[in-house]
Amino acid sequence: MRVLFAVSAWPGHYFPMVPLGWALRAAGHEVRVLCAKSDVDPVTRAGLTPVPVLDGLDLLVGARMINLIGAYRGNWPYPAPPLHPETGEPLDLAGFDFGAWHEGIRPELLDRATRSTDAAAAFARDWRPHLVVHDMMSLEGPLVARVTGVPDVLQLWGPVGTGDDYSPVGGAAKAEPAVPVDTSGAFARHGVGEMGFHHVDHVLDPCPAAIRPTSREHRVPVRYLPYNGPGAAPLDLPPRTGRPRVCVVWGRSATRTFGPVVNKMPQVVRAATALGSEVLLLASPADARECGPLPESVHVRTDLPLSLVLPGCDAVVHYGGGGATMTSVVAGVPQLALPCGFDQTAMAERITAAGAGLDLPNWAADEESTTAALERLVSEPAFAKSAAELATASAELPAPAEVVPALARLAA
Repeated sequence: MRVLFAVSAWPGHYFPMVPLGWALRAAGHEVRVLCAKSDVDPVTRAGLTPVPVLDGLDLLVGARMINLIGAYRGNWPYPAPPLHPETGEPLDLAGFDFGAWHEGIRPELLDRATRSTDAAAAFARDWRPHLVVHDMMSLEGPLVARVTGVPDVLQLWGPVGTGDDYSPVGGAAKAEPAVPVDTSGAFARHGVGEMGFHHVDHVLDPCPAAIRPTSREHRVPVRYLPYNGPGAAPLDLPPRTGRPRVCVVWGRSATRTFGPVVNKMPQVVRAATALGSEVLLLASPADARECGPLPESVHVRTDLPLSLVLPGCDAVVHYGGGGATMTSVVAGVPQLALPCGFDQTAMAERITAAGAGLDLPNWAADEESTTAALERLVSEPAFAKSAAELATASAELPAPAEVVPALARLAA
């Protein structure tokens, strides 16, 4: 069986697909990954074969655009202005001509979308896959499935699905991709009408029942196996001291999307140390310096996969991304999420509703509320109990290797 993965240019979106790629290869099937040139290295390091022909929409530009529209509508809750969609610099809302900017960049975006869909369709027609698997932000995945007439399988990255509503900063929105330009013409070139984004056939859902998202499509349950990038075993971690150990992980994606104003890492570290906890801080040296002088109870590690350090932690703090959320679920660690918007809010609320964590909107999370939430998380046994139950339920789902025969039947 030939299986074509199609991924959006954001590693955190397709990292959950990597163990499925391994399982397919181990079962003797061929796997190729349609991706952008910028994703050749992470796809290769994951042990999969990239096909770097995509040149589509920049998700970062699209997300910043949505933030900017929200600010013009008066729904931007942060004290600092949103970022310029292209440059990432703070924006002067009064002096920025959004309409002129969009008209200026629109031809380039359309050209990129057309080149990307043309290249994806051409490769798919030549390679002739039996099945297409893609993440929720991939535009090319559903297209090539229809061009080749094969089943379309969406791999969810966490507890948010195609039928969910979630609210990015700026107001309610469906779980749609951040598309800054109309791409219907690019689809029409291949005989595919404006299909809407979520017209997929099947959904690979890694969520146990307590946090299961809303999806209309045929659901195929699959166990979440964490892949947070390559890394060596953390042999130099300090021994436990008897104090609660809190893992703080804060990737660059939130800051690049919303601006430095959403980086709550310094206040989280202060809150954890004030409570007498030891802190395992997963951050780059530059990000760690933003926390100021650190006491001996704070241990900084760089480029270390989250899944290798969470076992043994008593709590984890993150901004609500799918990878951190689901890796924490599998590890059975209570979570404090400080979501900035988009799908982060929906995922964080599902963890809270399951009793396995707490969430605070990023813009409302000050040091006092963060300290209070973290104190509850490490002192109230109910959170650890619910997190352990969620991990047990997750482990009972079929592993990717067990799902491969089901995918082969879909392809047949």
